[in-house]
Amino acid sequence: MHQFSDLITDFLFSKEIEDGCSKSTIRAYHYDLKKFITISGDLDINDPELIIKVRDFLKNLYDLGYQKKSVARKIATLRSFFKFLYINEYLVKNPMLKIKSPKIKIEESLPKFLEINEIEEILHQIINTQIFNTKISYRYYLEVRLLYSTMARVSELCNIKIKDVDFNKGYIRLRGKGNKERIVPIDNNTVNVIKKELENRIIHDQEDFLILNSNKRQIRPRTIQADFMNIKEKLGIPKTTKFTPHILRHSGATHLRRAGMDISELQDILGHRSPTTTMIYAKNDITKIKESYSKMHPLNNN
Repeated sequence: MHQFSDLITDFLFSKEIEDGCSKSTIRAYHYDLKKFITISGDLDINDPELIIKVRDFLKNLYDLGYQKKSVARKIATLRSFFKFLYINEYLVKNPMLKIKSPKIKIEESLPKFLEINEIEEILHQIINTQIFNTKISYRYYLEVRLLYSTMARVSELCNIKIKDVDFNKGYIRLRGKGNKERIVPIDNNTVNVIKKELENRIIHDQEDFLILNSNKRQIRPRTIQADFMNIKEKLGIPKTTKFTPHILRHSGATHLRRAGMDISELQDILGHRSPTTTMIYAKNDITKIKESYSKMHPLNNN
């Protein structure tokens, strides 16, 4: 007899070693499985009513206000977990075979983004010394500008070292999921912002991290997320407006696509394995679709 919690470690080990999942994916799996135990209890994995309890868990998520996308991720985690148990003969029957993921409308799945003028205003306000302390505001400014210009994930931003910046050619080396590296371009103004940051630091080494916390150590994703919460509060950004590091990634990608960047080029910048993932930004690009429609549809020529 095995309890739910008994097999989580083996599952996570398998996902990391055999499937090569990134640390952030492993953390997400772990979080979702712990959430299941918190809500449903530590169940016997061969409980004959397990499928009922899985459905009760999902209903509880909806009652707690979870969005469809969040529920769908929990289902994906449970599906992977129970498949692992079934393959390894811990389970007689896989309860997830009868569980369906919620249908998500296209408008619900489209990535949210900020308009260009909104980002410009945020950057302008961050360096307003009447709102922020000068020292901390410069870190905020660097975080926001880099996330928007490089479209890096927050974990990738934390891992940028000074040696990763090519000041002459205008490139930054990022380390993404699975420790895969990619090189992304940055604009000249952002290059100058980085140079100014290093000038203010006076002493630095090529192996040093580009963005440091208040203790002059490598900044962590949680600190950057807290910085964004502080920026949002100080600038009075409406609660209904989502302002996170990932929103800047979506914003940069959406703006590049609107400006005409090819999907394959955008895929390289974002570090997506599949072009299907990048195609979502084409759906965000109604302006470009409208232009193409106006030029190409026969009725527009009559």
